[in-house]
Parts: sequence; C-alpha cells; structure tokens
Amino acid sequence: MRLDNTLRKVTFFIAALFFGISLMAQTGVDSPYSRFGIGNIDSRSVNARQQAMGGIGNAIGSNRFVNPSNPASYAKFDSLSFLFNAGFNASNVTYRTTTQTEKGSYAQLAYFSAGFPVTSWWKAGVGLLPYSRVGFNVVVPGTTAQNLRYNKAFEGHGGLNQLYFGNAFQLAKNLSVGVNATYVFGRNVTSSLLYFPDSSYIASTKVESRILASDFKFDYGLLYTAKVNEKTSLHMGLVYGQKINLNVKREYLIQSQFGGIDGDVSYVLDTIFYTPSEKGKLVIPPQIGFGLALEKSNSWLLGADFNWQNWEKYQIQGANDSLINSWNTAIGGQFTPNHTSISGYWKRVTYRGGARYNQTYLKISGQPINEFGISFGVGLPLPRSMTTIDLSVEVGRRGTTANDLIRETFINFTAGVSIYERWFVKRRYN
Repeated sequence: MRLDNTLRKVTFFIAALFFGISLMAQTGVDSPYSRFGIGNIDSRSVNARQQAMGGIGNAIGSNRFVNPSNPASYAKFDSLSFLFNAGFNASNVTYRTTTQTEKGSYAQLAYFSAGFPVTSWWKAGVGLLPYSRVGFNVVVPGTTAQNLRYNKAFEGHGGLNQLYFGNAFQLAKNLSVGVNATYVFGRNVTSSLLYFPDSSYIASTKVESRILASDFKFDYGLLYTAKVNEKTSLHMGLVYGQKINLNVKREYLIQSQFGGIDGDVSYVLDTIFYTPSEKGKLVIPPQIGFGLALEKSNSWLLGADFNWQNWEKYQIQGANDSLINSWNTAIGGQFTPNHTSISGYWKRVTYRGGARYNQTYLKISGQPINEFGISFGVGLPLPRSMTTIDLSVEVGRRGTTANDLIRETFINFTAGVSIYERWFVKRRYN
C-alpha cells in the first residue's frame, strides 16, 4: 500500500475522532435516576456486537473489533491489519409510577475506536466512549403548611466521556497484558426550580449547579487462552480500574425570579448566592471484573462476566451521595452457521443473544434500584470485504414503582460498523 494512501486514512481517522468528541452527548431525556451520583453508567461493553450478547467483554479478544473492556484483548489483532469501529445508540423509555405514565428518548454516538499493530507482540487501540449520562426532567408537587400548592422542578443534562489510548503486550503464547490510559472529561448541568403554580405574585427560587470535570485514569487487563482442542479455546479475563480523582470546577448559583417555567422567559429579581468557580475533586472508586468465554473458532462463542465497584467510597467536593456498591453479571453468545458459505448469505450472518442483571449504585427510600435486560442482534457481512454491519436491540427494565418510585421500561437500539483493512502489506505491483 502506498504511503500517501495510508497517511490519508490516518488523517481521516484522526479528524473523525475529534469530530466524534463534539457529537458525544446525548439528546433528550434519559432517566430520572441520572440525577444521582455521576448519572447513569452503562455497565455493558459498548460495541454493538457485545451489546447484543448482554454486554460481555472481559474475556473476549478478536481480530475483527476493538474491545476496550479488557485492554489485553488488543493482543488478538492481526499484525498487518487496521480495525475501525463506530456505532450509534438510541433508546425509547416508558416511565411509570403508581398513578402516571410518560415516555422519553435519547440518542448519542455510542463509540468510536480503532486498533492497529505496533510490532508482532505489541498492539494498540484508541477511541472515544461515553462514561456516564445525565438527562432528566422531573416535577415533584407539594403543599405548604398554609395549603399553598407548589412544584419543585428538577432538570439536568450532560455526562462524562472517555478518550482512551491502550496498549497490549503478548507475554507468552497464550497470555497477554494491557493498559488503557484514559482522559475522562465532561460537564453536568443540574438545576431545581421551586415555584407556585396558583400565584403569579410569588417569586420562584432557582438553584443551578454546573460541574466541569477532567483528569486521567488507568485501567488494566489480563487475558489467558487455554486450548480445549484443535478448534475450541477457553478464554479467561481479569480487569481492574483504579480509583479516579477527577479535577472539578463547580459554578453554583441561587436566584429568585419570575417566569422560567416550561421554557418561558425568566426575569431575575435577585442573586441570593453565587460561586463562580469552586475547585475540588470528584472521586470515582475502583472496580474489578472477570470473565470466561468458550469459543469454537469461526463458529460459536459462549461467555459470562461479573463486575463490581466500590461506590460507597464515592465523593464530590468532599461529600458523598449515599451510594451503595454496585455489581453486574451478564451472559451471552453468538453463532455463525457457516462463515465461508457461498451458497447462502444468511449462513454467513452471525446471530447473537444475551442477558444481564445490574445492581446499580442507587438505593432510594430503602429500595435498591436494579436493572435487567435481554438482548439480540446480528452481524451482517458486506460482500467482497471483511467489513460487517452490527445491529443489536435490548429490552429491559430499571427501578420499581414501590415507595412512590419510578419504573423504567426501555428498548435500546445500537447500530455499528466494523471495518477490517490490510494496511501494512507491501504490494508487489502498483
């Protein structure tokens, strides 16, 4: 391959990566539960292939896609190839209480990654992923001691993103180790508005907080493969994410105003309190996970993951948010009838399925907020290439209607592309 052609592709990828940073933000309402902690954290692996298998990824390594869940998996890349993955995610959610039902949705760039060899024993990956999402708009009614009705509206948007660069090293024939150096960055904007819907003469009170966070973190992985027979292998993966001390700047504002309800123009009467830039730390606790995957080459794979994170150690500006430790487990698999078939396209298609269960870091009114999902998907190979279109759909539920809480029923859609190219082969003829 000519050098100028390779340089053009590298330049295109870098431009696309930074364009993706500008797109890495969800639109619409995500979940009222994203008001707490750092928002909703997607415990699944983000790639559409893995999402269709319940999100497993701790013990999966492939030469067809980049798996940042375990950086040791990069060692599975071919020595002469370049991988490019990108995907888009959308979700429709139904929110239910014991008395009301509403609908919401959000959409975002799901992932953006590339993988390539450095040497035969050293492989690398780079990409952009979401870390957490904040998107809510909730109104809580109440009555004062003087029987005056009021509403308290809570609203928020934003989230944290991850820009990572990872390296994997082949220590032995069946053992690899890897590390992701990740820059975590983002902004969360939350506000509450106390107003009196029956009176236009009583001023409302608005409290707004803007938090800007950024810093580096490191995640580590091990991947070991044991041969069961000539075509079947057992993969074992271990991952660890160290504690993160994110640098944060918080702007805090309290003011009295008229208007500003349901998108109306607001008229500020007085600024009660204002902190323009309060520096501090946001502590995200360490996490650990492991996984197993049994695979028959080019035919089928079955896997399971378990992850745990110590959210009781979470802090922001020296205060915690009464979070509990979280964990999740997932199982999934895929099957390709005949990847070399020339008589039928659907025999070359890969079919996937999985399920997951999460105990989130939330416990509200004594009630743990848990989540589960069942997923399905396909990998559609493009003719005369090693590129695939990956589609997944997940149906699940989060929360409960007990104790006046909210139950969310969601459908998640993810569409991705996995491009495989031979970049580093010298052609004999031009």
